[in-house]
Amino acid sequence: MYNRGTLYAFMSCPRPECAIGFAAEYSVINYALNPREYIFTRIIKGSPKKGNTPVEISDLSPGFEKIYNQSFHAEQIGLDEIAGVGYRKSLEFLIKDYLIIKYPDKKEDIKKTFLGICINNWVEDPKIKKTTKRAAWLGNDHTHYVKKWEDKDLNDLKILIQLTVNWVQSELLTNELDSSMPE
Repeated sequence: MYNRGTLYAFMSCPRPECAIGFAAEYSVINYALNPREYIFTRIIKGSPKKGNTPVEISDLSPGFEKIYNQSFHAEQIGLDEIAGVGYRKSLEFLIKDYLIIKYPDKKEDIKKTFLGICINNWVEDPKIKKTTKRAAWLGNDHTHYVKKWEDKDLNDLKILIQLTVNWVQSELLTNELDSSMPE
């Protein structure tokens, strides 16, 4: 594909055990002097898919959405050993942002308190507490040398985070409805 001054070549790795496809970008060195003299610019591996973050969650915790999507991208390109750490971090941002909205006077305490203690001390909804606590456990497994939950993997962590997102979103929507339609 050609775009004035830029050339894109679609290629695949020549090693049979790899054969991964990618695009290479080449730019004209000096278009006025020689429009056919190109220099390699970069490798393009495509745009990673993003997770489906509900707007209520994006508004509540932009940090969650950013970190979750970076973790999702890492997982997509085969960096599964670091994706779990990122998912765990995204969970912490979500829960702490959620708690700061609920308890604005405790903002500084929430920010510096360990996630597990935040969950135990301030998360009231039993569904959110249950899924968040378990997601934190599995997320911690991805940061330590020895796993506590041998039979659980990255997919289990993502399911628990998704359940937490769903419960937090439900609470936010319910609170919004209650505010806009008082009895």
